[in-house]
Amino acid sequence: FSSPVASGLATSCRPIKTLSSFDLRLAAEGLLVQADYDNAPRWQPGQRMHHLFEARVDQLNREGQPEHLAVDSESERLTYNELDARANQLAHWLMQQGLGPGAVLTLLLDKSAWSYICMLAVQKIHAAYVPLDPAFPEDRISFITQDASADMMLSLSQYEALIQGLAIPVTILDQIGEAMQQMSSERPDLPHADSDPQLAYVIYTSGSTGKPKGVPISQANIVNFIAVAAEVYGYQTSDRVYQGLTIAFDFAVEEIWVPLVVGATLLPNRTGSSLLGDDLHDFLVQQRATAMCCVPTLLQTIEDDLPLLRLLIVSGEACPRDLIERWWSPERAILNAYGPTETTVTATLAFSRPGEPVTIGKPLPTYTILVLDPEDQSLLPFGSEG
Repeated sequence: FSSPVASGLATSCRPIKTLSSFDLRLAAEGLLVQADYDNAPRWQPGQRMHHLFEARVDQLNREGQPEHLAVDSESERLTYNELDARANQLAHWLMQQGLGPGAVLTLLLDKSAWSYICMLAVQKIHAAYVPLDPAFPEDRISFITQDASADMMLSLSQYEALIQGLAIPVTILDQIGEAMQQMSSERPDLPHADSDPQLAYVIYTSGSTGKPKGVPISQANIVNFIAVAAEVYGYQTSDRVYQGLTIAFDFAVEEIWVPLVVGATLLPNRTGSSLLGDDLHDFLVQQRATAMCCVPTLLQTIEDDLPLLRLLIVSGEACPRDLIERWWSPERAILNAYGPTETTVTATLAFSRPGEPVTIGKPLPTYTILVLDPEDQSLLPFGSEG
């Protein structure tokens, strides 16, 4: 961490002297946790990502909201019940192909309901997914598919040219519609088994050598993060959340899974390109977006205000102070999120406000921060900069 970041952490957290899950030799004044939250883990043994989604579906039904939208775009509108049912049908179809616990599936998809259906379906069969970006070069797609030891790829007709010659089965989703409709829309009955692999997904980063590097994320870590974010971020069931990030970027977890677990409505960008500037502004206005996740660079391209936008989450880059000054209002929360892929999406969060230093904030509940000496990597005492 740079000095401003470390000092921002040190002045807004408390030291902790004992952590049962850490080596007690490290439990010194340099360990920082968020003092204002219950830090008990949110994950329970056997819990998987799709269980959080299914719990929200059931809750909406109990509350008499069976028609509440999970996805809303010009080309598709799916209620939570419909999204759950279609994911169940695909899950049954995948099991019919011999896939199940421990399988790995690569996903080469656009920003659409198919992405959400596939991620849910893969989770429902206790398998893991590897998200890919259609903008990736063919050799990168091929390398990742091989490196991940994938059993199958799920994709769409529009991307067939990118996946010629792969050594694994490829399912083109928009070509199996009739077969999927024959599948049960009931949730697969896969009881928890202690022997089930606990891999949820693998995100590939560029890696320090330039070669893609796979980062495996466990069910315990991602379920814990989604549950924590659902508590802390402030998403509401009434929110309409812009979905413009590629699913190959782990920041998309905040943009997709957290809103779905809360019961918000996703607004996928189906234009086939990344919107920015006036085009993005117009899309957000037309879709009545109330929340969005983005990198600061993208936010800087929008010149006019968005009065309906009440929740803004920025991550992936350092956030300039002038951006906070321009976009903050008493009716809008700006969250500056930070976290390496390896620590599961986001580890620290700042509720940024004008006139205050821009830092990466405090550890999320259940997370711990260590501030290290930049010279010898030794743990520094509470209050130090490092």
